[in-house]
Amino acid sequence: MKDCKRVKDPIYGYIKIPAIYMTDIVDTAAFQRLRRVIQTSYSPLYSSAVHNRFVHSMGVFHLGELTVNQLIKEVQKKIGTPIDLQRIGELFKLACLLHDVGHAPFSHTGEGFYLGKDHDYTQIHNKLIETIGNEDFAKDIPKDSSSAAAPHEIMSAIIGISEYGKFFDGVEQKEFFARCITGYKYSAGTTENNIKNCFISMLNSKVIHVDKLDYLIRDAYITGFDTVNIDFERLLSSLTISKDKGKYKIAYYKNAISVIENVVYAHDAERKWIQTHPVVLYEAYILQHIMGYLSEKMDDGDKTLFSLESLSKSGQRFGNGLSVCLLCDDDIIYLMKNPFYSQLSEEFFERRIRRHPVWKSEAEYKAFVLDMASGGSLLEKFEQAMSVTAKYLIKSTDSWVIDDALIGKLEKEKETLLATDMDSETKKVQLENKEMILKVVHSLEGYATEKGISCNFVILMASQFNSGFGKPDFSATNIAFQTKDGEKVAAVGKIVSAIEAKERDRDNFFYLFYKRSMDVDDYDIDNQEICKKLFKDVVF
Repeated sequence: MKDCKRVKDPIYGYIKIPAIYMTDIVDTAAFQRLRRVIQTSYSPLYSSAVHNRFVHSMGVFHLGELTVNQLIKEVQKKIGTPIDLQRIGELFKLACLLHDVGHAPFSHTGEGFYLGKDHDYTQIHNKLIETIGNEDFAKDIPKDSSSAAAPHEIMSAIIGISEYGKFFDGVEQKEFFARCITGYKYSAGTTENNIKNCFISMLNSKVIHVDKLDYLIRDAYITGFDTVNIDFERLLSSLTISKDKGKYKIAYYKNAISVIENVVYAHDAERKWIQTHPVVLYEAYILQHIMGYLSEKMDDGDKTLFSLESLSKSGQRFGNGLSVCLLCDDDIIYLMKNPFYSQLSEEFFERRIRRHPVWKSEAEYKAFVLDMASGGSLLEKFEQAMSVTAKYLIKSTDSWVIDDALIGKLEKEKETLLATDMDSETKKVQLENKEMILKVVHSLEGYATEKGISCNFVILMASQFNSGFGKPDFSATNIAFQTKDGEKVAAVGKIVSAIEAKERDRDNFFYLFYKRSMDVDDYDIDNQEICKKLFKDVVF
């Protein structure tokens, strides 16, 4: 058998993969499942964006190999320790190949369901600790869920170790593999752990890593979205390590500075113009409600649709007689259009009946809404009401649209709340939230009545854009300069005049969608008019 097999990739040419990885990993059902998990939610905006997690994983493996080759050379040159760098490199590449093996259907749109209704990490973190077999690993798991790894990363580490255990010799190797995928670095500051942390940051960090490099390059290539060129070969061949406050960290030689900036430019562009585009967000919103609805229909006691059991080859059989294995996009499509066809399903497939955004970008939102807010407190009051309403809509599969039925439901909930005996402070907060939501929905109801259109709206919350150039992690990236007296290291933020990134004063903005009939002479909403009414009714 040949030592390596070659796979042709449109980005990198031929990717060499060890033959044993091809037969015992890539060709297994658990990995082949990724052919049926779409990479992004961009297809409503870019029809060619139908690439999958399978090809992305192969690309990350390729970039991981370039990373390993360079880092091993640099570590040996600079510290020459007796650390088994070859084994560390092999485990890192294995993590690159398997970093997405636990992705949920429709990628990031579905992964939140791994955490259950309470969005609690405890269960999957405990499963990861159990799978690794080292209780001490728990001390490096963040206590705050906002700092935790993405659910699919934790699931990928669990599945990687469980399905491909033959590639690990003991607990220590399993732990390093899991840390590479989750980004949970070693807190113990030995030299070996410092070096391992350098490898970990090249798969999971906040600025540059091989996962991000592949998806930025691949997404732009597949969609046709014009962005800056990322010279990944120049970047990865400039990798090195430097000592920073007594610890070894990733650094780059000076010839990589322009590429580092291009990575941030590319990520900014994708984040600002694609990921928060209203069409992309609306598709994700529909899918999240569909998957929530399917979970309610399928979950049976301890058996849940979004689980390790459903992802496995053996799968599981539910109380309704349906079986699921190797859970992927295909299963969600089947369930939503066959046993559980619904209004949500109809809107997913019948694209022409979807709602339309009143404004189509963060800039347009600000042009209308900020113009009306003469004071910060008024804007804060308005956005708080919109936020509470958006969160209410996303929580339940039977009230995801602002219409007459939802308004009636909200009025009944308020009456019930008034009659409920509970802590006075809790009751006060809940009533205030309910009143804010009612102000928003009654305003939209009034607007629809005035214009003779149906009351049928959706509010989505989106994160305001904040450039990567303003992030501390970018400014702290180390650059190494060779001098006759040795090597000088400086942080990017101190030596590069990058684009200034202002701190955002608020976290979110909102999209408002309305229902248009399919008539040729259909009514189009005046965005300035509806903004004025909403602001007036909610704030005053």
